[in-house]
This record gives sequence, structure tokens and C-alpha cells, in this order.
Amino acid sequence: MNYELSDQQKATQAEIAKFCREAIAPQAIALDSSAKDQAAGILRSNLKKLADAGYLDILLEDDLIAQCVAGEELAKACPSTFITAMSSLTAFGTALKLFGTAAQKDKYLSGLAKGEKIGCLAYTEATAGSDLGLMQTKAEKQGEGYMLNGVKDLVTNAPLANAFLVLAWTDPEAGLERGTTLFLMEKGSAGFSIGNSLETLGLCGAPTAAVSFESCRVPASAIVGAVGGGYSAVQTILEYVKLALSSMSVGIGVACLETSTIHGKTKKAFGKPIGLFEGVGAKLAIMFTLNDIGRMLTHRAAWGMLEREAESAILTSCAKLFTGEGVNEIADLAMQVHGGHGYIKGTLVEKLYRDARFASIAYGTSEMQRASIARNSLNKYKQV
Repeated sequence: MNYELSDQQKATQAEIAKFCREAIAPQAIALDSSAKDQAAGILRSNLKKLADAGYLDILLEDDLIAQCVAGEELAKACPSTFITAMSSLTAFGTALKLFGTAAQKDKYLSGLAKGEKIGCLAYTEATAGSDLGLMQTKAEKQGEGYMLNGVKDLVTNAPLANAFLVLAWTDPEAGLERGTTLFLMEKGSAGFSIGNSLETLGLCGAPTAAVSFESCRVPASAIVGAVGGGYSAVQTILEYVKLALSSMSVGIGVACLETSTIHGKTKKAFGKPIGLFEGVGAKLAIMFTLNDIGRMLTHRAAWGMLEREAESAILTSCAKLFTGEGVNEIADLAMQVHGGHGYIKGTLVEKLYRDARFASIAYGTSEMQRASIARNSLNKYKQV
């Protein structure tokens, strides 16, 4: 793999970095502390701005390295906006691009890229997070369509979204591999309701809520992919999501490093900048190293996906594990560099510290990533 970005990728990085610095970053703190209705307005505006800047188009294109580069810049500027865009364009949009019918793509992809429509993926439940086999949501065949019942938990973008991808059992006896199906649901469908926005520790601007289905009729035309192929489709989608979250972690990590470096150069103690003290300088060095390795792992995983390598799923797990754990260490070091002033609510470091915690628990915890990596090694090297 050539780790040097192409001229086009470098141009994309420069353009998105400048745009995010000028148009997205100034509202990041306000977005974090705004009331939910105000935050929703800011997010919708940010999506329109990102569409005009070409960022949303990048998320639906095939250049995964460009997606990583651009995603890092957006996450550095505003992690909440990154999560909202990722949930709409990657978790939902890429799923339609890969598995949707021509009619489904025509109806949604253009609107998503323009920031006019917002999508989300609803697959986890209160009792079925890492273990989807415990899922309770069911779609029972009725005539030409289905009757959907159940509740999905922690659905990012739910309060904003126009459309939802919903994973449900269609044949529980067949097991996860063959018994689940993805359905495309529209906001306002009879029997479909969206819960109140949840208060979260970090990424406070990105709205999250539960969604409920009560005797909700679903036509056969709403099936995304094959009947019984829902679990497989979700696993594919999650590879793209894990890659995106790895970029997010690097972006947050870089933001922590930059603000800590500035603080280390301007804050003085005992007659010199604190960055010149070995204890502070060492922290900055660790932060830089973790960011740089995390970026290389992320780009390596993206390359593996593009090249359709057999172990690309393990590479994305490695990238998410390392960057997710790494950004938490980086955020902790940033807090230590800033001292008591970083602990004050409303400061950039305090916000980044909370945002970073999401990285190692969402869309497959660090424990789940380790289990996947270990299982791959055990299978590869098992005795014949």
C-alpha cells in the first residue's frame, strides 16, 4: 500500500479542512450545549453546508481513503456533526447503495447527498446490542407484505430522520444468518413512533432516540436486499461504519493534540512554557504517536476494503479498537495538560473528553473487536 495521498485526496483534505474550520467548527460548542430543537436546526443547516461543500457526495463515492481524510477533518471540527452525517450517509446511504433497489436508490440517494433527506440505521435493542440473536422485533408475513412489531433502541438521528433501515426477524427459526431482513421505513408510517431525544454524555448535538413499531404494515417493496439477508447486510454496513468511526477517533485525537500543543506553548510556569517541561512534552509526544498510528491503521483498513482483501473485516476491527482506545487515552492526556481549566464545563477539552468516550463503545465495543480479532487468529492457526 502507498500511504501517500493522491493529488485529488490532498486537495479534498485541504478543501474540507478549510471549510470545516470556517463553517462548522465555530458552532461546535454551541451545538453541544443547545436545546434539542435548536441543535436539530444547527445540524440540518450543517448538513446543507456539507452538501454544498461536496462532503456528503464523498461519503457516497467509492474512494474510502478520501472518506477517511475528509471524515477526520469534520470530526476534528465537530464530532456531533460527523456522527449525524455518518449515520445518514454511511449507515443508511451506503446500505441503500449496496443493497437497495433501483427505486429505493432513486428516491433517497440524491436527497441524502443534498442534505435534504436524513436517514438512520435501527438495528440494536435494549436487550440486543452486541448479541443480535436476542432481538425481539419481528416482521410477520401478511399477504404480499409484512406486519412489523418491536422497539429499536439508541437510534442515532432518529429525531431528525425521514427514513429508517430496520432489522427484524422474518424467520426466527432460521437463525440470524438466514432469518432476519432489512426494511426501509418512512417517518409518519402508521404504527411507527419516535421516542424523545436521549441525554448523552458526549456528542450531545447528535440526536438519539428509540423507535417503536406497533402493527406497522410494511409492503414487500420496502425490503432492502434479500429476505433473510438482513444480518449479513448489517455486518457489511458495520464495516463501513467502523472505518468511519476510526476516522472520527483520529479527528478528535488531533483536535486534542492541537489544543494541548497551543496550551503547552502559551501557558507558563516557573518562567517557561509548560510544554518545555518533560512531563508535558512527553504527553504531547504520546498523543502525536497514537494519532499517527491510528491514521495509518485506518487507511490500511480502507485499502483492504477497496482491494476486497479476505481479512478486511479484521482490519477494520483492528483500526476501530486501536483508535477508539487511543482517543480515550489522548483525551485523558489533553485533560491532564490543561489541568483544572480543562475540567471546566463548556471548554473545548472538556467537550472532547466526553465525545471521545463514544468511540470505544459504539457499533461494537472494544471487547467485541478483540473477540473478533482473536477468533480470526484462532481459526487461522488452528491445527488441522
